[in-house]
Amino acid sequence: MGERFTLGKKTVSLGFFLAIALALLPLHGAANNDETKTRQQIQQLNKEMAALRKLLSEFKGQRSDVQNSLQKSEVDIGSVQKKIRGIQQQLSQEQAELESLQVKRKALNTARRDQQKFIEQQVLAAYQVGQQKKIKVLLNQEQPDKISRALTYYDYFNQARSEQIENYINIISELNTIEPRIVEKTQTLSNAKAKLGKAHQSLLASKKARQKNLAKINSAIKNNDQRLKQASKNRSELERILAAVEQTLANISIPSDYSPFGKLKGKLPWPVSGKPSNRFGYKRNGTALRWQGLAIPATEGSKVEAIHSGRVVFADWLRGSGLLVIIDHGDGYMSLYAHNQSLLKETGDWVNPGDMIATVGNSGGQQRAGLYFEIRHNGKPTDPRRWCKRA
Repeated sequence: MGERFTLGKKTVSLGFFLAIALALLPLHGAANNDETKTRQQIQQLNKEMAALRKLLSEFKGQRSDVQNSLQKSEVDIGSVQKKIRGIQQQLSQEQAELESLQVKRKALNTARRDQQKFIEQQVLAAYQVGQQKKIKVLLNQEQPDKISRALTYYDYFNQARSEQIENYINIISELNTIEPRIVEKTQTLSNAKAKLGKAHQSLLASKKARQKNLAKINSAIKNNDQRLKQASKNRSELERILAAVEQTLANISIPSDYSPFGKLKGKLPWPVSGKPSNRFGYKRNGTALRWQGLAIPATEGSKVEAIHSGRVVFADWLRGSGLLVIIDHGDGYMSLYAHNQSLLKETGDWVNPGDMIATVGNSGGQQRAGLYFEIRHNGKPTDPRRWCKRA
């Protein structure tokens, strides 16, 4: 994750290229139904990848060590946060299953005690009657019309007693099955908590490394001219990525039942909860550059949701943008979600409105947590306020 290469004047994510290229292969293979041709395409792709990796190694040498270090630390943070999220989900699931087993065990123990009490009463009753056999029951009846009824009652009594004993045995058997499962779940929870502790330690180390790299970058930016130069480089890299994405979008199919993005102006949901801290089109941070999107302060780790259905065409780290997700919505519309803490979708994934695609963070060298959000049409930024619902 995070590796990039230059191709002509375009800067492209290696992961992006691989995902798109591999995604297209099955389409051609299915259309031609030709395994040989598909195999040849894969072999050719492998050759191209070898050449691109060579270009990649050359390109990485052109970047500053501190930028590469910042990328590594922020990617590490994203990976660890994603791992922590997975462990926490496992913990919740295992805890719920454990609690369910414990409730079931409690109910079974109650049933066991009730059955045990009932059986004890039956044994006592049988003892008091003197363990009468059918012949005694028959002989004790003075009226012939009561003989059949007495025998039936006797059979019912024995059958009910047998069923209660069988139920008791089944309860004991089920309890013997549940107890080991409870022990197993308890151990699984303990292991998951230990993993979570180690993941948090790893996260702290990555955050310390990030702070160190960020301090070096900030110390090198001493005035507005240098800040403008840095921001221009960041924007240039983003524009190159977008240009490369646009060239590839023609090959990506959109479902026939897809709701057109262009008809939803003013109706789209916001990707996060919060009020933008800037205004679209205004100058940013005392520089000549203007805002092409909205910066929305939000709680670190909170949900970032897709505003509409579409295909993830970029999910990687980018200088200035940090961990970035770009979604193609068709008809030239794209939405961008930058400075994320972790990415939950990969290039090539299809998303629906409200799908969680990332978590809020401060990657890309930001001091505070929040989401930078853009909507573009045919490559040109457009004010998200015109597209999303009024708060």
